[in-house]
Amino acid sequence: MDTLTITALTTSGQAYDIDFPLHPLTRSTEGVGALVTAALETISQQVAAGRQLSDGDILQGLAMTLAIRARMAGGSADSMKTLVHELFDDAFDAALAAPQTQAGRA
Repeated sequence: MDTLTITALTTSGQAYDIDFPLHPLTRSTEGVGALVTAALETISQQVAAGRQLSDGDILQGLAMTLAIRARMAGGSADSMKTLVHELFDDAFDAALAAPQTQAGRA
């Protein structure tokens, strides 16, 4: 299975190199990586703008966005829900498996 490695940096200086498994029907690995990077940058901008967002608020907004995109994608509700759950479970497992390191490592 192909993977996409994303390095996530936290404001507390922690880094995670996450190897995300890609769905077999992924068309553009670069596009997926760009989308993830843009989404994370947008979240950082909103937090920096002083919007008083909690982690729960951010997760809720992302869940709503995911639900909207799944609805817009077409297909049956059951197939879209199954796909969303599979993609999330795989991504979350990859994030949990990533070792935590100190940012700025050589």
